[in-house]
Amino acid sequence: MGSKGGEFVAGRFLKPGITITSRGCPNRCWFCSVHERDPEVKELPIVEGWNVVDDNILATSDDHFLRVCEMLKRQKERPVFSGGLEATRLTPWHARVLARLKPDRLYFAYDTPDDYESLVEAGRVMREAGIPKAKHVLMAYVLIGYLKDSFESAEDRLERTIQAGFTPMAMLWRDEGGYRNKEWSNFQRRWARPRLIYMKDDQKRLSLEVR
Repeated sequence: MGSKGGEFVAGRFLKPGITITSRGCPNRCWFCSVHERDPEVKELPIVEGWNVVDDNILATSDDHFLRVCEMLKRQKERPVFSGGLEATRLTPWHARVLARLKPDRLYFAYDTPDDYESLVEAGRVMREAGIPKAKHVLMAYVLIGYLKDSFESAEDRLERTIQAGFTPMAMLWRDEGGYRNKEWSNFQRRWARPRLIYMKDDQKRLSLEVR
């Protein structure tokens, strides 16, 4: 709703297992409202959970990040970082700590064309740390459908995401009123389901999408 984020209470508004250990982001991305709400990173008391949805956990201190990962080791579920990991902030140290968790999913982001080299480097660092490429552990949110974007350009970014070693998850841009273009929505759905993305036959992909 645009208000500043406060303390996190497990199970309130979010499913059990989801946890928020920090709020805020120091970046000023044009497509994101987080910096308008919480321009400074605030580390919160760590609440038990297995799916971390922080705004930008790699912008927290090393001590906080390490304590979050220690908490994740105690969980029965394999960890997921669905809040997103900023590729430009990832270090080999972060990668080694994450790899030891044997995570189920690690979500990065490819929001603008300028982010691509950082994504490629993040993929290299994560694989060197021991994250397998074939298991679809490495995921990447790919922003599509913003002003002046085209289907051809978006598809190229999504294909390049695969080349970088990530499974793409298309994220459709919406204006402040929440408007969604129907054509872009259909395109987005085809690029947000791994089983459709990796089908070699495009006709089978479209057929499955219709069912």
